[in-house]
Amino acid sequence: MAPYIPQNYLPNLKKYKYQAIDKSLISRYVLAEYWNQLVKVFPLTMAANMVTLLGSLHVLIAVALNQAYAPNLVETCPPWVYFAFSLCIWIYGSFDAVDGKQARRTGTASPLGELFDHGCDSLVVSLVMILFASTCQLGETWWTVALVFFALTNFYMATMEEYHTHVLFLGYFSGPVEGILVFSLSTLATGFLGPQIWATSIYDAVPVIPAPLVARLPELTLAQMVVVGVGLGLIPTVYTSFTNIATACREQGKSIVGAYADAIPFAASIFSVTIWLMASPQILREHLVVFLMFVGFAFSYIVGRVIVAHVTGAPFPKLNRMHVPIFFGTANAVAPWFGFAKLFDAQNELLLIWLCLAYTAIQYAHFALEVIDTICTYLDINCLTIKQKSD
Repeated sequence: MAPYIPQNYLPNLKKYKYQAIDKSLISRYVLAEYWNQLVKVFPLTMAANMVTLLGSLHVLIAVALNQAYAPNLVETCPPWVYFAFSLCIWIYGSFDAVDGKQARRTGTASPLGELFDHGCDSLVVSLVMILFASTCQLGETWWTVALVFFALTNFYMATMEEYHTHVLFLGYFSGPVEGILVFSLSTLATGFLGPQIWATSIYDAVPVIPAPLVARLPELTLAQMVVVGVGLGLIPTVYTSFTNIATACREQGKSIVGAYADAIPFAASIFSVTIWLMASPQILREHLVVFLMFVGFAFSYIVGRVIVAHVTGAPFPKLNRMHVPIFFGTANAVAPWFGFAKLFDAQNELLLIWLCLAYTAIQYAHFALEVIDTICTYLDINCLTIKQKSD
């Protein structure tokens, strides 16, 4: 098996410099001092990656609570569960914001830190969206699918943009800052008011819209309007990413078309799993959460390969082994459209999804552990502890 980081690209790890632009006004004027004080809570003996890991574990706690109280994303949870969602995601976002500060104050900043940080973020992004769908009681529907896929698209485009521009760009509204804040406040409000508030018609919530116009518009609840808003907000985000990539390509003398083509593997994945759900509506209605977890692991691997290529200066990764279960599952689902029998029929398709989840989880774990070991060995560092340098 070929290594995830070829030997000839390892020296680039020592040349890598993290660069980021954050235009968020909330980051600058509201949360900056909070983060500066929060990082002081962590001892100087704690590794930054441990801060990242502890924050991400809070998302898993929230997901476990959701599976216990609202596995179908439509059940009403006790108020304290929504409060727990709010607190867990706030802690995750806060720790995610200060792990870099912890790395700098301990003098342990490295490419591994960015890999570990973005790797954890790519794993939890779909989980956070599932939690929000549950809070809004969107259920196992296309609304939830759209919410998750919009978030994955945003994350992938940011990663692809960083690969080509060498700068992580966060706009005036970004998931790590404003997204976390909105989620925490929304779940907090849900704990006080109940999830039924999300079923309110948007036209009742915003009564200033003229009645003749309301009659021409589709009926939307507050929850559905959130999904529409996320989708609309994605348009300028994607446009900005492509614009920044084109600018960087011109400056570097690279092909703009070739850079844009790097979006194809992700687009092919999203298109494929969408077709799978269209061909297997029972999966959408009854097993969407486990399906999205499988998609989440596959996405994390695909994004992880891009991040590794970014910090090592390797070529942009194209199709890989994580596309195999996606394309196979889709081919199985659409087989009847072309007059063929499914290898996994409707009664056994859930088994296929669990097999895909197991495959993607194991493959991602292998990838993560191998990359961590390779980088730690080459840079002579530890991942979750601070290695004492010998004199």
